[in-house]
Amino acid sequence: LASGATVAFQIDLAALDLPLPHRLNVSAASVTQTRTGCYARLETPEGFLDSPNYPADYPPGLDCCYDIARPSTSYCGVKLYAEQLVVGKQPSDGAFCQTDWLAMESCVPEGGSRYCGNLTGSTYQFLFQPGSRALRFQFHSSGGSRRPRPSAGAVLRFRLRYRLLRSCRGLFQEPAVGALPGPGPNRPCYARVRNRRGAIHTPGYPQPYPPGQDCVYEFVRPNPFICGVRMRSTSFELEPSVSTPFGGACSDFLQTPGCGFLCGSLNFTWLAVYQPGATSQRFHFHSDDENNFNGFFITFEQVYHCPDS
Repeated sequence: LASGATVAFQIDLAALDLPLPHRLNVSAASVTQTRTGCYARLETPEGFLDSPNYPADYPPGLDCCYDIARPSTSYCGVKLYAEQLVVGKQPSDGAFCQTDWLAMESCVPEGGSRYCGNLTGSTYQFLFQPGSRALRFQFHSSGGSRRPRPSAGAVLRFRLRYRLLRSCRGLFQEPAVGALPGPGPNRPCYARVRNRRGAIHTPGYPQPYPPGQDCVYEFVRPNPFICGVRMRSTSFELEPSVSTPFGGACSDFLQTPGCGFLCGSLNFTWLAVYQPGATSQRFHFHSDDENNFNGFFITFEQVYHCPDS
C-alpha cells in the first residue's frame, strides 16, 4: 500500500466449512426457569432486570439469558442502575469473574464486561449494534454447594433498573471517524468489512500510526446465521495506560463503543458476538497527539458457532 492510503485489509477467500448454526431459540414475556437455565425478554422502555428467585438468593447451577428489546431504531442504547448487584465471587477469581457473573454478551474484552462481587450503586450504559433488536445479558451461577458471598450474610441477588435511551452522544459511545493524513481530499479512516476472513490494522502498519487519529472498522454480518467475529492479535502495541486517581486510563486505544478499552502491548483472542438481529458491529481506534507506537494487526473470521449465544 502507498503511504497514506486508506485503511486496508488482507483477505483470504478460501472456502470454509459451514457447520450448523448454534443459536439460542427461546421466547417468553417474563422469566422462564428450568432446572439448568432461564430466559427473560423485557419489552418495556423502562423496567427491572432481576435475578431468579429475587429477592431471595439466586439458585446454583444456572445459565440465564436476558434480552432487553429494542422497539425501534430511535433507541440507541440502554442505561442501567444497580439498585442491588451482589454476585458470588471467590478470592481466586481475581479481576476476572469465574465463579458467578452477570455479563453483557456482545462486549469485548470479555473480562471487562463480567460483573461479580458487590457492585450495588453502579451505573452502566450499553449501545445497540446497527440493526440490533435487543441487548442480551447472560448470568451464570456455579453449581457447587458452597455459595461464595462478597460478605458474611450477603444475599446473592441483583435488581437492575433499566431505561432505553434515545440519545447516546459521547466520546466513547458514538465513534468518531477522522480523516487520514496526506495530500489531496480528505479520506475518512473508515473500513466496512464484508469478508468472512481477513485482517484489520492501524493506518500505515507496520509503520507507527499517525497522531490525532480516529478510525472505525465496521464488520458487516454476511447472513443471520453468522453469530460473531473471532479475532486474534498478531501484533498489538499501543501507548501504555497511565495512572489516574480512578485507575488506569488509555490515551490511545481500541474499543467496542460502550464497552472496554485496550491499550499497551497485548496478546489476545476473543469472540465479538453480534446482538440479536444486528446487521453489523463496530470497533473504534483512537490515537492522541503524542507518543505514537507501532499499532496493531488483527486477523479475523466470521463464524457460525458461538458458545452460549
